[in-house]
Amino acid sequence: MSRESLRKGLYLLMRDLEDTEAGLALRVSALAASSGRAVREIEPLAEETIEEVIDALKAATSNTASAFHWRERAEFTIIPLNAYGPLERYLGAAEFTGQGDNPVTFKVGRPSREVAAYILCHIAHNPEIVKQPRWRNMRVRARGVLYSDYGNSDTDRDDTVLGVAAEILGLAALRVSSSKPRSDYETLANSFLFHVAYNTDMVARIGLDPFLEVRRIQRVRRSARGALDTPRQTYTSDVVHHYMMGVAAEIPLLEYLSYYHVAEHYFEKVFNDDLVEQVRRGITDPSFSVRRARDVQAIIRIVTKAQRQVKEEGGVNEQRALQLVIERFVNITRLVNDLNTYDGTLIEYYKNNEVPFAGAGKVDLELADEDAIRSSLAKRIYKVRNSLVHAKEGEIPKYAPFAHDAELSQEIPLMRFTAEQVIISHGKVL
Repeated sequence: MSRESLRKGLYLLMRDLEDTEAGLALRVSALAASSGRAVREIEPLAEETIEEVIDALKAATSNTASAFHWRERAEFTIIPLNAYGPLERYLGAAEFTGQGDNPVTFKVGRPSREVAAYILCHIAHNPEIVKQPRWRNMRVRARGVLYSDYGNSDTDRDDTVLGVAAEILGLAALRVSSSKPRSDYETLANSFLFHVAYNTDMVARIGLDPFLEVRRIQRVRRSARGALDTPRQTYTSDVVHHYMMGVAAEIPLLEYLSYYHVAEHYFEKVFNDDLVEQVRRGITDPSFSVRRARDVQAIIRIVTKAQRQVKEEGGVNEQRALQLVIERFVNITRLVNDLNTYDGTLIEYYKNNEVPFAGAGKVDLELADEDAIRSSLAKRIYKVRNSLVHAKEGEIPKYAPFAHDAELSQEIPLMRFTAEQVIISHGKVL
């Protein structure tokens, strides 16, 4: 957090800024003259205010892009998870205060100037954010919020430069405060969000809007409109729908499982194909004779073993099927290239780190033995998947929603690029 990065973030968001004696101000007179509409009176951002904001952030006991803790208060950026509209609009500017010797107060609304400033610095340090298509909408919205009649239902309006910035970005925050210092603000915040969801069906979670996260996928893809062309293959609709759900997902768990379902779509086919191949190899082996009972029985055992597995497990052996999918449809060299283009640290990360919430082992994608790579890759992916869908009490390790999102996010590129190769390998030339 610095004065320079804050100013850079503001200029990226709002071009109609100028330095004045009162501070950094928005030029609204030209906007009023050209539109004929009344504009808001926006308080300039003074240098003293910038210093106060920086000092307040330095005084925080901890902060991330979505959680800010002080001794007697905390603030969390929140993301709506359903289609009923923003939670802050539903609750208005209402405050909810508990009872007892140390009552806790909750309020949902626009973020404080400290949080808004931190997010603007985050944007300044991550230029990929402003390359996203949604950023163009932010620039259009930047003018709209300056009109006096914009968002009349907003009872929590803040007519300052930082307040306007928060409006343009569509940020919302949950503030939790108490009269005495506490260390459990995040637990209290999640409890409040559960209470709201239980009573109103309005769902939100602590986190940063995906729009403000660094989307490295742009390094791998042609995100510019002029670079797009027509498809040269057709793809299976079912797996395309799973893939699109993953791309659109704002929750890492849903994103990972959506990509996993792409591979899972072919489990039964590859498992059965493998069984057929085993039988074919057996009966075409020069040593096989239909006249020897033991040879025929060996073939029967292959089929019986596979059938028993299906019966006992309620389906095909998923880890084995996943490995077969990877063997048939995933080119390891291409996977490594995609990962390196996306994030040059991921190959080393998978090589040196297990998945703590899943008990999944390391994967060295640069081994000479590709069979060993595919085996360890299938085990890692499958164990992560299991940890996401099974949450038995007492199980260790166990995935905790939101708490393990950072670790899970590291696994998503591996699953996504694997799923993409599976889809493309089944494409049919137009």
